[in-house]
Amino acid sequence: MINIQDSSKESPSSVPLMVVENGCGSPCIDLRQVSSELAAAAKDADLVILEGMGRALHTNFNARFKCDALKLAMVKNQRLAEKLIKGNIYDCVCRFEPAC
Repeated sequence: MINIQDSSKESPSSVPLMVVENGCGSPCIDLRQVSSELAAAAKDADLVILEGMGRALHTNFNARFKCDALKLAMVKNQRLAEKLIKGNIYDCVCRFEPAC
């Protein structure tokens, strides 16, 4: 786990940004089977960011979270672009979803 925090700008109300490995070697991610480190870090998360076509579109486009979620990807498949976003190949997706 990497904790990214600038101590010179730290205030009592600041929260560190953490990057955590998911324990998965594939471009897709099955959120039912993640590393224990990721599960523990995500337990109290305020925001989940899924980046990439595999993680944000293929496997989790319709996934709902208990915290805010940001899904970022470039669509590299025409059929998927038409089906999911009614768009074209190489269109970009930036989808923010508030907590449910």
